[in-house]
Amino acid sequence: MIAAMPITTNPTMSDARRRKTSMSDIARAAGVSEATVDRVLNGRGGVSRDKETRVLEWARKLKIDRALEAVSVRWLRIAVLLQQPVAQYYVHLKQGFELAQKTFETQRVICAVTYFDSLEAAAVVATIERATRKADALVIVAYEHPDITAALRQVSHRMPVITLASDLPGTGRLAYVGIDNRCAGRVAGELMGRFLGDAGGKVLVMTGMHDFLGHEERESGFRSVLRRRFPNCDIVETVESREQSSLTESLTRDAFRRYPDLRGIYNISVGDEGIGDALRAMDRVHKTVLIGHELNDTSRRLLIEGVLDAVLDQNPVGEALHSIEVILRHYHRDPGMTLPQQIPVTVLLRENLPLTD
Repeated sequence: MIAAMPITTNPTMSDARRRKTSMSDIARAAGVSEATVDRVLNGRGGVSRDKETRVLEWARKLKIDRALEAVSVRWLRIAVLLQQPVAQYYVHLKQGFELAQKTFETQRVICAVTYFDSLEAAAVVATIERATRKADALVIVAYEHPDITAALRQVSHRMPVITLASDLPGTGRLAYVGIDNRCAGRVAGELMGRFLGDAGGKVLVMTGMHDFLGHEERESGFRSVLRRRFPNCDIVETVESREQSSLTESLTRDAFRRYPDLRGIYNISVGDEGIGDALRAMDRVHKTVLIGHELNDTSRRLLIEGVLDAVLDQNPVGEALHSIEVILRHYHRDPGMTLPQQIPVTVLLRENLPLTD
């Protein structure tokens, strides 16, 4: 009599498919330890950005039986580097990042704002290196300089870099957030040409720093429209305020000494109040067309008083929010909102000023 052979059971392929994904499965796929997977999925921290991204990516691919969107991931520390909040544009940017931190609180974002002590290239580079040591991303407003570009290129190998307001191509940055500055300059040129009329006249361009690509693009757009469409408008000179509002009054007075019949000023950067003070003192308010950038308390008052004829606004609070949204999407964290890809250029005159709170 032949003894019956014992029956053994082996899991079939369908059984394997039905088996729930475990932490060890994710660990093998992601090439990390189970302890690392546990730290990521339970939000315990202490995991590098790359490993965290791999773990969450494989957890999604393998369809682990848990709500990954509710996983308590570590805080993202975003270094934000700005000029000192003297000009109101930078005050509003700071407020924008404060709002962004509150808006994206559930996505665990920390916006760590640092100000440059100096705009000298060496000081900017030192601030970049110091602020990004423990950061997960960088948002920066800076100008073009070989040392600054090289520093940002190094940083971009380790984390996403967002250039804000003025682009820095060649740095490996993830995205530029801001208005189309060349378009803004063209709009300013159209306004200047129409305000001055057929007679035209001499026009001064006042920039902040030539090394800011955004400022260069604004001036280029402005010049191209006047040259092409308003040939009687003669740009006599470009002067540089070095982003210091305190200099614009003296620069305006000096310009009128050189060009007593000056009829228009396009201020690309800060310091509308200084230009306004000079125009009032020389009784030139109603004889000079002044076009500036950024709506703030000062430019609002100057528009109402008729000192400023038009302001081009770029919504710094919106820029701050959008820059953080881009970083969150890079880290596969749903920001819960979608802002316009391009910040629009808004033309404001005295008659269409938005209401204040």
